Amino acid sequence: MKKIDSPKFIIFDCFETIVNNDLSAWKNLFGSFIDENKWEIETEKLWELWKSKEINFREIRTNLKDLNSNPPFKSYEKAWSDCFKKVFEELKFNANPDEFARRCVINMGKNKPYEDTSEYLNKLSRHSKIGIISNADNDFLNPVLKNIDFKFDYVLSSETAKLYKPDRRIFSIFLKENNLRGEDCWYVGDKEYDDVLGSSSVGMKPFLINRSVYNEIMEKNEYVSISNLIQLNKLIKK
Repeated sequence: MKKIDSPKFIIFDCFETIVNNDLSAWKNLFGSFIDENKWEIETEKLWELWKSKEINFREIRTNLKDLNSNPPFKSYEKAWSDCFKKVFEELKFNANPDEFARRCVINMGKNKPYEDTSEYLNKLSRHSKIGIISNADNDFLNPVLKNIDFKFDYVLSSETAKLYKPDRRIFSIFLKENNLRGEDCWYVGDKEYDDVLGSSSVGMKPFLINRSVYNEIMEKNEYVSISNLIQLNKLIKK
């Protein structure tokens, strides 16, 4: 693929883009919930019950056909608590869902950046400003960003914006606050729906990162597919 002129701003998603979201850590946490409360249920079963409700929250939180009919904004912590409440009612467990949601927030904030993150954000910053737009609560986004050896020029969470990607309005907030046009920016994320669809709706150039694929780079109609930040850096005309 031919090299591209650097944009004024490169904006990144956070989790599974520049910071890991460790599935094993989630399941270990759910296992500890079971052990501490002496519940008679398998870890995988409890995880699947809760996750199915969490996925439903993600599916209904943004109505792209009519953004004005979105349900009232709900943080991840509140949504996770609601999911636990439904699970505990279903299983007839006597437990406080808020406490379990808070522990999930703390657990999420312990995720670590990928090996290439700090080095290549610093390299990319020689050519462009670097920012974050992430579907995340501040209480777990801020701790993971502090673990990255890099100072971001801009950070916007869904909790601060009271909007979730792919709602174009969260991207528009960024553009307005930085006096930019969509074509001035690249957006890098790991989800076609949240990241590619959302960023392209305001004219940004989207990059879809899939860290499970080894060293793949491919230009598609809707986006450029990459496997790591090393490839992103190589694409820029020096």
